[in-house]
Amino acid sequence: MSKKETYAGDGARQIFLASTQAGVATSVALSATQTGFTLTNPAGSGKTLVLLNVSIAQSVAPAASGAFTLTANVNPVATAVVQTTPLTVRPANLGKTATGAGLAASAVTLPATSVVVKPLGGGPNATGGVMSSVMDFAIDGSILVAPGSAVSVNSVTTAVTAVIGMIWEEVAEIS
Repeated sequence: MSKKETYAGDGARQIFLASTQAGVATSVALSATQTGFTLTNPAGSGKTLVLLNVSIAQSVAPAASGAFTLTANVNPVATAVVQTTPLTVRPANLGKTATGAGLAASAVTLPATSVVVKPLGGGPNATGGVMSSVMDFAIDGSILVAPGSAVSVNSVTTAVTAVIGMIWEEVAEIS
């Protein structure tokens, strides 16, 4: 990789990030009403979102197992995702003002129930658990979000309060 390709937002790559600014309770299981974190690629954006990283920092130990999954809305011709509580999306080259296609929110209404696309793992199993409460998942472009689709972080068995963030690259739409 050349030096130019290494740096985010230097003109060669369009990399964006978003994060909740405080702990937010995640949705449990699969639902069309999501809380926690959802990344949406609006229909007609002309971009594919290449997911690079998901980070979760639990702010409260959960009452039960705190396992997470990455879920997706995979019907690009369905109604648009409703961004109930939008988050600020920033270019990864902090201080720059680039605007991307991806939208992030801590609460959304999806057009249909999401499906699990990747188990992520979990933090402490219950109050007093000793496992680290910060989890960093390198996705490294293995999940692409087409226009009209979305990805969310969900809990498996109990709502978990956490600060959640994603980093993605935007490229020309991939068929």
